[in-house]
Amino acid sequence: MEEKKYTLEWLDLIITFTLDPSKTNVDAVGQKEAETIIAKAVSEIHKNKTFLKQQTFTVSSKRKIQHLIKQHHSTLVILLDQACENALKLRTSNPVMISTIQTVIGCVDELLTFIENHFWEYISLDERVPAAYLTQIKKEVAHRIDSIRPGLIQRVGHKTLTDILLTVLGNFNSENQNRPVSLREVFYKKEVIKGLEKINDLKEDKVHDAVIELLVYLNFNSRSFMNYYTQKLAQKINAYGPIRDKMTQLLLCYKEFNQMHRKPGVKLNPNYADVKKVIGNWFAQEIMYLEKKHQWDVNPLQDYSPPHAGSALSERFKVLCFLSVDQIGLLFRAMDSLRILKARSLNLVYQSITPYLSTPRKQDISWESMRNKSYSVEQRDKEILIKTLESIIEWIKEY
Repeated sequence: MEEKKYTLEWLDLIITFTLDPSKTNVDAVGQKEAETIIAKAVSEIHKNKTFLKQQTFTVSSKRKIQHLIKQHHSTLVILLDQACENALKLRTSNPVMISTIQTVIGCVDELLTFIENHFWEYISLDERVPAAYLTQIKKEVAHRIDSIRPGLIQRVGHKTLTDILLTVLGNFNSENQNRPVSLREVFYKKEVIKGLEKINDLKEDKVHDAVIELLVYLNFNSRSFMNYYTQKLAQKINAYGPIRDKMTQLLLCYKEFNQMHRKPGVKLNPNYADVKKVIGNWFAQEIMYLEKKHQWDVNPLQDYSPPHAGSALSERFKVLCFLSVDQIGLLFRAMDSLRILKARSLNLVYQSITPYLSTPRKQDISWESMRNKSYSVEQRDKEILIKTLESIIEWIKEY
């Protein structure tokens, strides 16, 4: 089988023998031979990339592909370690030799990055990253952070948020080398930086909200970030005066948070709770607080007048729904058709439910209007309702 071929044989020989100062007189390597080694190393990297791509299409067994990718990845990590050791062993100032070893290190690192970007699902993410490879990764991370730092500071517009981000990413580079670092952690940091690079390329002047969405998506569960996010939400909500307006804004923010996409199975800190859980709990506590506060707010005696039965019902029992009347009508029509709801007629369903519902645009909903609109629903309303139901399914799965 083709997949059993050892395609890293030339790189293995060059790194473990030809460029190892303890086994070879590397000073004897001349300019022409060095150029040949560099050209061949670049060629071998391209050849291995092509080989791995071909194997994913020609090998039918997923287990065999996984074995092949893991084998290549672990071998390359060992070779990178050896190449870095070779660089440390050099006792020469010969620029030709230094350049050759550094180029080979760069080639091995390029192939490793290619495998990690294209075949990450086949790699064991809990493996410890060897010291030499980790040093190489930290150099790359530091360079990428330096590239995006000025743009982020200028365009995010909130120094606290950029400080939190750059501190967390910077700590990864500056912390103790003895702490074991897994591939999972490395991949996570790289994904955060990749997302920030994309945001940095956006044409918009302000990218604050895009950064928030990225960090929620990647479950950036830093306590500093979650404290910052809830403080910004609180400032936004408290800008409204009456409790009713505060509650409306709070529910709208909660809806927006729940609609943000989340990547499953990732988090910054594996020992701390998810962003979704912590922020979701904050929203629940704030909603409960405002509900209690609204209950205990009593009008002065001179302003009191007995409420009409209809208005009392409207104020006390209405539930605010962030769907349009058309979308709610379609939802209940579907539930009636699928026998999820049981009533004498669909009209009775509308009549029974509409007095207790309101939307951001309509305080009082007419059941006849809901019925009529459910007969001719626009495609856009269908898409919004489907997306909402998919969000509900996702929430239930993760509950």
